[in-house]
Amino acid sequence: MRRTVLGLLASLVVALLVPVLSALPAQAAVTHRILITGDSITQGSSGDYTWRYRLWSKLAEIAPGEVSFVGARTSLYDVVNNSYGSPHYAADFPAKAHGALWGDTFVNELDKIAGQVTATEANVLVVMLGSNDLAYHTSPAATIANLRTYIERARAARPGIDVVVGEVLNKYDPWAKEYQLTTQVNQYASYLQSLASQMNTAGERVVIAPTRTGWDPAVHAWDGTHPNATGEAYIAQRVSQGLAQIGIGAVSPNIAGTKPWSVPGPGVVLAPGSEEADLAWNRTSTGATGMYVEQRLTNTSEAWRRLPYAVTGDGWTAGLLVAGGTYQYRIVPVKGTSVGVAGPASSVTVSGPPLGTIGSLSATEGGASLYGGTTATATWSAATNASGYLIGSVLMSNGDVVWDNLPYPVTKRSWTFEPLQGGRPYRFKAQPIRGYLTGSARVSAAVRMDGLPSGRTYAALGDSYSSGLGSEEDYYHQDCLRSVGAWAFEMQSHWQHSTRHLACAGDKIAGVREQIPAMNSYFAARAGRPQLITLTVGGNDVGFTDTLKKCVMSECAGMEGTISDRITALKPSLVDLYRDLRTMHEYADILVGGYPAVVQVGGTSGNVLCGQIESGERSMIDRLSTELNAAITTSASNAGVWSAATTVKSRFAGHNACATGSAEWIHAGNLDIGGINGFIDPKSFHPKDSGQLAYATAFSDMLIYRTS
Repeated sequence: MRRTVLGLLASLVVALLVPVLSALPAQAAVTHRILITGDSITQGSSGDYTWRYRLWSKLAEIAPGEVSFVGARTSLYDVVNNSYGSPHYAADFPAKAHGALWGDTFVNELDKIAGQVTATEANVLVVMLGSNDLAYHTSPAATIANLRTYIERARAARPGIDVVVGEVLNKYDPWAKEYQLTTQVNQYASYLQSLASQMNTAGERVVIAPTRTGWDPAVHAWDGTHPNATGEAYIAQRVSQGLAQIGIGAVSPNIAGTKPWSVPGPGVVLAPGSEEADLAWNRTSTGATGMYVEQRLTNTSEAWRRLPYAVTGDGWTAGLLVAGGTYQYRIVPVKGTSVGVAGPASSVTVSGPPLGTIGSLSATEGGASLYGGTTATATWSAATNASGYLIGSVLMSNGDVVWDNLPYPVTKRSWTFEPLQGGRPYRFKAQPIRGYLTGSARVSAAVRMDGLPSGRTYAALGDSYSSGLGSEEDYYHQDCLRSVGAWAFEMQSHWQHSTRHLACAGDKIAGVREQIPAMNSYFAARAGRPQLITLTVGGNDVGFTDTLKKCVMSECAGMEGTISDRITALKPSLVDLYRDLRTMHEYADILVGGYPAVVQVGGTSGNVLCGQIESGERSMIDRLSTELNAAITTSASNAGVWSAATTVKSRFAGHNACATGSAEWIHAGNLDIGGINGFIDPKSFHPKDSGQLAYATAFSDMLIYRTS
């Protein structure tokens, strides 16, 4: 009963499994256990695909599951370190087992073959021995005799084993450019034909793989002996033809033909140095006899460049590099005549010798340029370790400041920049460079180019001598007595983009400071344009107006000392004002003016008020105007602005108030309307329209003189 139940259960399990098993694809049972023996040509070395891989790939495609490779070894020979046991195939595959050994011979294997076929249970033996025998040990006849013994011992250990014997391949000496071993291998092949016919039987077949067919060691071996990727394919195809003779696989498809050695180079380890880089790599896995080093400079669009020779060993130093450059390196393995593919790229930035500083840089205006505008020449001192200098110029203004840099370094230490805009301030720089390393730039002080800049924004500050008081033209601002006939509107008007007239009659230094915010806003709204500021101030601060009134109304000679002291005390305030203007508008042309003598010494005008000013008083006023103009000029120089003070006084010489006849450019004293209480008309002692023109000419001449 128990046996019956168990039997029913077994039947049920089988019934359930049958549909499942029948649904699986058919898988052929392994019927051919192939032991491949041979020497270095068969074992292969690190970085090889091996002809065994090529043969397996073909058999796996045309006879899937029918064949297995057997043997005690799976490794390659480490040709880099000259040792056995390398696992580094060019391509992985599941049938690495074999019985080949680098340097092997029939003599070495005669006592081992029986054990090999027994241990592996091989039923097919593929033999690729004989090359070392013929080259170093035995004659073709003796080698054939050893082959016969080799086969006999294999048969004795494994009766019924089939044998495929490959022909021995000749060699090529690439240095002498001559073929070697050709006579021996041909004679051996002749003997082999005879041996195969003698030993071949229906139950234990012996066939020949025609491995010499198509073989050219000059083309198919990476060193003249060992097959390259193409040679591997040729051998594998010929062995497959031998196997096909005993019913394993087929001759087709023909896998012989050119094959690439697509082994990538190893990663490279980089160590930067000064204008050099040390490269290190491990070529063991590739089996390479050398490495092509490929380099490119990534700072440019440079393509990869390859050294014209292969580097042996596991490292190299790249020299003559550009300091500061970032380089990429990659390695291409070379195995004899076989060239692999580039490995992964690594980057390194090299250093260079430390750059010194430029001790000094000066620039001078150089006159007209052939290209229009003007020139300037910059000269600088040498910086240690510099191979050149990056230079540039920049137009300075209250707008955007953008350096105009020369796109390449210069090696000399002087450079003429052109064309530059006349009348504009520039700075110049030089920066030491070595390769891609740059040092600290040295920048010059601002240098104003000769000439008058067009498109100026112009602000006229000051007192009544700038407001236009005295002109016969309309007055558009009664509080400040600003006239459209003011000299500011006449002075180089064709150079102006726009003019802001801010001068106010009666203003002292404090009043002028109140004019500055409006000027600043005006300039800010027109950023980037050349700027011009003119200014007359100081006369009201020292009391010139009151002095003139007193001279008209009464005796004033005793006031000279007081006015002189006021002029002396005024200088610091003038310097502060001028410096503030220079600081606020560093790149503006700033021209401050002075005052005429006002009353002509020796003038013979019949004006009633002129008669009230005595000759001594006129001389005193002349001396005080000279002293005030000198104070203005000195203060301007100390503050870094230009002065037209003495030019104005000289321009009015002979044309002051009370001058004879039509020579008078300044109003003589006039009583106010109706002469009420003897008050003097505000126009008195202020420039007429002719005087406004004289002021404009004096300032214009000074600008031309200062900028040419």
